Amino acid sequence: MKHMKHTKQKILLAADILLAVGIVGLIPLNLWVCRFPEWVILITALVLVAINVVYFVKFKTKLAAKIILPIFSVLAICLSLFGSYCNPYWNSMMCRYCDDTQAYDTVITYAQAKADVDYMMHYLNKCHPLFMSGTPDVVQQSYDAAIARLQNADEITVNTLRREVQSILSVLSDGHTTAWGYWYEHYLKTVPKRNAEGWHLVEINGRTLESIFDEKKSLFSYEVKSWGMEQLSSEVCVLSGLDFLGLDPNGITYTWQNDEGERETDRYTASDFITYDKYLEYNKAYLDDEDEDFVSYRIDEEKSLALLTLTSCNYNEQYINCLKDMFTEVKAKGIRNVAVDIRGNGGGNSLVANEFIRYLDIEQYLGGTCKWRFGVFNISLGDGMVINEKYSDLTFDGDVFLLTDTSSFSSSMLFAQYIKDNRLGSIIGEPPGNTPNCYGDISTFSMPNSGLCFQLSTKQFFRADNDSKDILVMPDIECDGEKALDVLYETLDK
Repeated sequence: MKHMKHTKQKILLAADILLAVGIVGLIPLNLWVCRFPEWVILITALVLVAINVVYFVKFKTKLAAKIILPIFSVLAICLSLFGSYCNPYWNSMMCRYCDDTQAYDTVITYAQAKADVDYMMHYLNKCHPLFMSGTPDVVQQSYDAAIARLQNADEITVNTLRREVQSILSVLSDGHTTAWGYWYEHYLKTVPKRNAEGWHLVEINGRTLESIFDEKKSLFSYEVKSWGMEQLSSEVCVLSGLDFLGLDPNGITYTWQNDEGERETDRYTASDFITYDKYLEYNKAYLDDEDEDFVSYRIDEEKSLALLTLTSCNYNEQYINCLKDMFTEVKAKGIRNVAVDIRGNGGGNSLVANEFIRYLDIEQYLGGTCKWRFGVFNISLGDGMVINEKYSDLTFDGDVFLLTDTSSFSSSMLFAQYIKDNRLGSIIGEPPGNTPNCYGDISTFSMPNSGLCFQLSTKQFFRADNDSKDILVMPDIECDGEKALDVLYETLDK
């Protein structure tokens, strides 16, 4: 009997230790392998507590074990609870690819649609800084209205659900918190050719894009109308986007305008929207530039200009080495002007701005602050001042220019903000597509039934120059974004 009791004690002790290790192991399992609800951690924690209680009630043990084992279990439980209930990336797509996407016209049930909306609302309440004190009234009202429309709908497709999801997210005025779903399977085949020839889409079915946007603005997440218009311009070039907007692709007319004010109108049907492979083949003469590196530079010795083109804010060895090569050549050739073209740059890693500033002759600069939401915790980060770890052998003390447009978003907006708020150079073009006091640093999720994806902000950012009254990062020289490079050269000629 004593031997059997001793055996049971060993089994229970081993179970306690294995479960304590296992409950912590559920965190990387969730992040890298598969998703499951947070309550799995809670149930496992309760089982672990129960094992501890049974172990100490039924078996005599040494004092050291009575102290160490509970501490080990409590630490494991606390870590696992924080890693699930406070972790903004729990069940996210950050570390694993999730291909649950479905066609935009796939039909789902009301129960599936509501479950997906509630799934999104759960993570908004858990992760978004705006929901720190619960669901804002305006969001709750939008949610209630969306659910009512879904309940009364004759048929619910993935696009129907996306429209209702966006009607909720759009009231946040947060350009980083938005939903999308399917891969855009069919593209309007003539867009690259039209753009290459200098034509820009201005009307659909005789209505201006702005008037369409004003009617459909609840379908977009944005802080600045120009960014909403950018999204609309993308949606009307894909078949699924037209359905999302409620536009019939058969017999639809697109009016194009060039810089001289001339107009041409094309009439399209659904057959003019083709798959991506066919789209690439059809437009191979106009899409050669798509394969260019995200970062490159060229030197114009006649204008004493180094022009860095950055199409995405990727902070990696390629970017770091490109900057080093450029500033090495700038120093060797005595170049007096450096310009960074971030037009069309949708963002990425904000460290690209910090790395660039390391080549400028300043000791420190305003870097902004933020609050990062971790469940019930909202942690303040940064003191607003960044010590500049300069590359002293390549320090540049000439003139700096930044070219921006309404498609400069997120980290590229922050790049412009640092240059503007620290008076490090001149900005030419249009204000970037989001505000400096904003939300961002996203976590991305996939809805379990529809396959719709949604991203939400986990941080609240505050402008570097907190004394600035400007809502946007305003250019020093305002002009049409497409003409920013020409204006730069005009400025250098003065």
